[in-house]
Order: sequence, then C-alpha cells, then structure tokens
Amino acid sequence: MKHITKIAIIIAITVIASASAQAQVRFGVKGGITINELKWDRDIVCKENRAGFTAGLMIEAGLPVVGLGLDASVLYAHRQEDLYLDDTKLKRDYLDIPLNVKYKIQIPVLCKIITPFVTTGPDFSLLLGDTDKGDFKTRKWNTSWNVGFGAELFRKVQIHANYGIGLTKAFEYIGKEVDSKPIKGKDKLWTITAAYLF
Repeated sequence: MKHITKIAIIIAITVIASASAQAQVRFGVKGGITINELKWDRDIVCKENRAGFTAGLMIEAGLPVVGLGLDASVLYAHRQEDLYLDDTKLKRDYLDIPLNVKYKIQIPVLCKIITPFVTTGPDFSLLLGDTDKGDFKTRKWNTSWNVGFGAELFRKVQIHANYGIGLTKAFEYIGKEVDSKPIKGKDKLWTITAAYLF
C-alpha cells in the first residue's frame, strides 16, 4: 500500500504542476455528513454505523476548455461507530486532506446553470487525539482512495457524493486475542458535502 500512496502523491503533484500555468483557481468553504462503514478482516466484530460530519476549506484549480482540474480540501472530520466487541463506542476526529482529480462535463446552454462532474483521488487522514480507544488501537495516519460524483449549480454551489475506500488498516483490536490472530479493520465511508465557491 505504500507504493499506492506514493503513486497517488505523484499524480496529484503532476496535475497541480501541469494545470498551474493556465488554471482558473477558486476557493470555497465545504461542509457535510459522513457515514462510516468499517470493514473488518473477520466477521467476529459486529458494528453499527453512525453518521458523523465534516467541514473545512477547499481549493479548485481547473482548465476551463478541457474541464479537467484539481479539487483539494483541508477538512475536520468526526466519525463514530458502535462496536459490539467489548461494547466499545469509537469516536474519532481527523484532519482530512483529499486530493481529487475533477472532470467537469460541459453541457452547452446548461453549463451556466448546472455542470455535472466526477472525481477520484487519494485522501490522507491524520488522527487528532489518542491512538488508543479502549481495546482498539487506531492508526495515526490513514490513507483511502476516493471515487465521487456531483454537480455545480450556477457556478457557485457544488453538491458532491464521495465514497472512500480504505487502502491502509485504520484499526487493530488489542484486547483479548481471538483465534490467536489480531483483528484489523479498514475505513470505508460515504461523504456527502455542499460547497460554496468564491
């Protein structure tokens, strides 16, 4: 997974460098909800997914003719789950840095009103707070890959639905051993946001 992270960083830097000379740069504020779906390597961990929230700042750099650009954000993200192994409630706060390549689908006449887009790219999450949560140890850094879609309204408001697929383990159960093997889990989450661009 380290190689995937390095490749993702190189792709993001390449897009930024190639677009910087001609790009139209806009800044904005973003907020929304997250629904985390923890994926454990064994079914022994039962869980109940809970909604969290996210908010922060974003920057968009795009090439207007081809519709290709970069969408990067710095977000505070709160996630929580109920785990029915030792009755643990996990509440986690992260600094999320998603770096998405964005492609806007230009539709003649309608583009001033609505512009659909698709996104994909890496998401780097830094845990804010302690790594130990009861019998669970949380990784300080977590990497996932985003795939999303959305629409821009009146060239000011963006509605975005995004699915993040965990590339690295987010958790490890450090309580009593089950079958003499550690239990590890990855984050998989939906994020739905609204953004206003200046």
